[in-house]
Amino acid sequence: MPPSASAPRSRREPEAGSDVGSLTTKAERVDGGFVLNGQKVFISNAHIADHVLVVCRTTKTENKHEGLTMLWVPREVEGMEIVPIETMGGRETNTLYFTDCVAPESAVLGEVDQGWTQLMAGLNVERLILAATMLGIAQRAFDDALAYAKERKQFGRPIGSFQALQHRFADLATDLEAARLMTRWVATLVDEDPDRMLPKEASMVKLFVTEVAKRTTLEGMQMMGGYGYSAEYDMERLVRTSLVSTIYGGTSEIQRTIIGKTLGL
Repeated sequence: MPPSASAPRSRREPEAGSDVGSLTTKAERVDGGFVLNGQKVFISNAHIADHVLVVCRTTKTENKHEGLTMLWVPREVEGMEIVPIETMGGRETNTLYFTDCVAPESAVLGEVDQGWTQLMAGLNVERLILAATMLGIAQRAFDDALAYAKERKQFGRPIGSFQALQHRFADLATDLEAARLMTRWVATLVDEDPDRMLPKEASMVKLFVTEVAKRTTLEGMQMMGGYGYSAEYDMERLVRTSLVSTIYGGTSEIQRTIIGKTLGL
């Protein structure tokens, strides 16, 4: 059974976050499969998933990007402990501990020792999905703030009639349209050839849209004042959701580094 789009992919480790190739979780070969030992951290939704896709080291080589394998591990398997990490958004992520966790040969996704290539191939879609999700969050925040600005009155008139807010909304509306066009552009490229590597374009859309989402929700909270901060409205939840989007799936700093490399820098 192949992983679904919502399946957690555990590649992040305490000492190997953005530097994915430095992961140390091991999967040693035994008769009929593998034995996993190691630790993963900040694994989204592992506590509610049926399976966890674990990227682990099956062969030690001089090149840190070689010798990695993807294993499709059931959540209830013996030897895998899932410990919650409380975050601003509630319980979204977890720490995973592998202690002599056995995975059968059939758990291999793709090919043994080819996990890095498979991982990189999946980043096009992963980063595009993150961008599309955050585009929706940003649009919701914009719509909520705009509706509030039209209804809320101060000094005898709707606050949206003040130029200070009008210019903010104008900038955000422009950013959102640009983010929407970029998302559709990259989605078209992926649809044309799902196997094509798009390091520059995928990083660009992830970087731009998540930064727009963060800016839009924070501006929305500011324009709504105390009500934007209050749990009475959804804006505070949208802020919490958007803030982490520039971190997971590759931080904004990592996306800029990737883009820079594609430019020959």
